[in-house]
Amino acid sequence: MPDQPAENPFNPKLFAYDPERTYAWRVFETITVATVTWNRLEHTKRFIDSVFRHSHLPYRLLVVDNGSTDETVPFLRQLAATHLHVTVIENRANRGLMRGLMQVRDHVADGLLVYCDNDMEVLTNYWLVLLQKAFHAARLRLGHADVALGCRVINLDEYGFRYASRREILPILADRNAEPRTSYAAASKDDSDPSIRLDEAVVIGWTEFLMGGAQAIPASVFRRMRLEEDYPRYIGGTDSFQSAEYRRLGVPMGYIENGPVLRHNDWPYTEDKIRMYEALTTTRAVTDYSYVRWKLRDLWRRRRWSR
Repeated sequence: MPDQPAENPFNPKLFAYDPERTYAWRVFETITVATVTWNRLEHTKRFIDSVFRHSHLPYRLLVVDNGSTDETVPFLRQLAATHLHVTVIENRANRGLMRGLMQVRDHVADGLLVYCDNDMEVLTNYWLVLLQKAFHAARLRLGHADVALGCRVINLDEYGFRYASRREILPILADRNAEPRTSYAAASKDDSDPSIRLDEAVVIGWTEFLMGGAQAIPASVFRRMRLEEDYPRYIGGTDSFQSAEYRRLGVPMGYIENGPVLRHNDWPYTEDKIRMYEALTTTRAVTDYSYVRWKLRDLWRRRRWSR
């Protein structure tokens, strides 16, 4: 499937990406933006529209639909038929977010994986450039780019979910950088010394627990995660497991404090979404054989321990 750049309605001369050019900050040759959907088409449309509008690097969009019963599937089919860089995987039933992530893993061989919940909305233009530069800054600082980075989701801030235990400034000096100049800028564009106009600095808030609603991970890291080991008691809730897997793999976790911004369009959860989750906890047992098997093993262990 070929990479396809999104249309660029915003200042097209500001950054005209040239695939033949070498960019010092381009850590990953390919980018896959992935999401998992189940009904709630209005959120999916808003998310995908924001990705199309703000992504000006070549990327692939991968959507796993977990058995939607509204108009989501016809919409996604039309989207894939119209855009060559869009791939849709259709499941017959909702088998949970982690099962959807396993399917994402099976379809992403290399490059950078950017996973977003389908009720997110990208607010920052050139956000994929910012993500590439953040991994470049990490590579310059650590000697490698095997880190898991969360985007800033502005309406989670006030609830304390984007907790960072330590903040660090990761510099990108001009001689290790390339255009475009971004929000990471460390010097004024009108500075008398033109040699530092591309000096940039990425602020990372390192953490031990990464919220999973909008994060970027090298595919090589994601493919090493033991996703099959997690069968939670409810449909969502993968953050704890994924954070534990990053720790097991020795992968640092951090939030990009001055990079791309997103908004969670269904936060705090509406009563409708809460009712949806409650209903799914009673139906998953008949749609996911692996979940049933996990539950039986879990009950067996509990009985053994209680003796």
